[in-house]
Amino acid sequence: MVAQEEDRLSAQVAVLGALLIDPRLVGQALERIRPEDFITPKCRLVFQAIRALFAEGKPTDPVTVRSKLGGRDDDGWTQYLLELMELTPTTANVWEYASIMREQARMARVAELAGLLQVAGDSDRAREYIAQLNGLMVDRRGARRMDMDQMVLAFTDRHSGTPVEYMKWGLPKLDEGTYTEMGDMVVLGGYPSAGKTALAVSMAYHQSMTRRVGFYSLETNQHKLADRLISNLAGIEMPTIKRNEISEEEWARFAACSDRIRAHNLELIEASGMSVQDIQADALARRYEIVYIDYLQLVEPETRKTNRTEQVSGISRGLQQLAHGHGMLVVALSQLSRADKAGEDKLVEPTMSDLRESGQIEQDADAILLLYLEEPGRPDKSRRVLKVAKNKEGTRGRIYLAFDGQYQRFREGALEEPTPSAKRQTYKRPSKAQMDFFDLPDVPVPFEQKTEELP
Repeated sequence: MVAQEEDRLSAQVAVLGALLIDPRLVGQALERIRPEDFITPKCRLVFQAIRALFAEGKPTDPVTVRSKLGGRDDDGWTQYLLELMELTPTTANVWEYASIMREQARMARVAELAGLLQVAGDSDRAREYIAQLNGLMVDRRGARRMDMDQMVLAFTDRHSGTPVEYMKWGLPKLDEGTYTEMGDMVVLGGYPSAGKTALAVSMAYHQSMTRRVGFYSLETNQHKLADRLISNLAGIEMPTIKRNEISEEEWARFAACSDRIRAHNLELIEASGMSVQDIQADALARRYEIVYIDYLQLVEPETRKTNRTEQVSGISRGLQQLAHGHGMLVVALSQLSRADKAGEDKLVEPTMSDLRESGQIEQDADAILLLYLEEPGRPDKSRRVLKVAKNKEGTRGRIYLAFDGQYQRFREGALEEPTPSAKRQTYKRPSKAQMDFFDLPDVPVPFEQKTEELP
């Protein structure tokens, strides 16, 4: 314990000594270091004095710092500042010292919160401590800068190696047109009964071949999800599973693929009543790399004192922070507002604005996929359309999918254009000035590259 305290003190001393020896370092230091990074109260006071002087536009040399700390000659500050400079081996390694100091401070705070968690009197307080612990695992240092020399070196380093493998979804055309990475937030929206849960479970299973995946269901219990997955993988019709009338031949098919199923790293979680903080804490504890949330609007809000739009916006922002802050791929399913204007049998192609209860979802997502029936009047025979409505790093367009409800299976369709009956549905052609390729009713829409030219 004594050795740990000495290590902590030496890193703090080295940082402060470097700032006193070379005041030119102060500006950069304030971008990287905060007062709470100093565990020792005396060191923290010295740093706060340096920061205050810098903010006032005054010199930050030992004399001005001494004056800022107090006006008495017998308070020991003069001797303390001299010791800080004498004990500093060199100013050249100040940022390495700062990194050590920040890590030490973070772990000290972790230990403190762990102690508080042990004596937490209720679940709300425990949840608060867990959220703080999770936040400490992310280094939030504000703005990060890159000059042109650093940019050239970083680009060379990142792109001179092996080709990058982006996330796969199990749908070749979607895989080709998207560049999804860890840390992204993807939204899969759909009208009720469009098949978004079945599609999401299939995607999660595919990704769990190489990644650890958690599927949080706030609507469907884990056994019903398992039934859908087994129906797909073992080729057993869903009505047969529901009636518990599985034949010997079907049991044999299930047994034949059971080892392959066990090899996948997918966990199904009944998450009813869980908040974003609950999901975050559980996902970090289980070390998931990818999380699915089915669905976003059912996540428990952190407070009920706000209106519904603000609640859903907060949930969306929380999931985005989970993705970006912890480097997870977050796939959030979302309900779409019902299209009641065109009638039950008319095709109404959804847009991002149809994401239910909050426009914040559209802003937070890195990619948005919208699933809907091509011919709503014939749900059993209708193809599904997967519209890539937002894709920051890739392409947009429509992908036509065949869905076999008996086996909960999706596959890409052979026909790459709307069916004649779907073409006859009521599309409202926009004016020429407003038209883009999403609005063309009678022309096949390829999954084509969106390109932008530099000025």
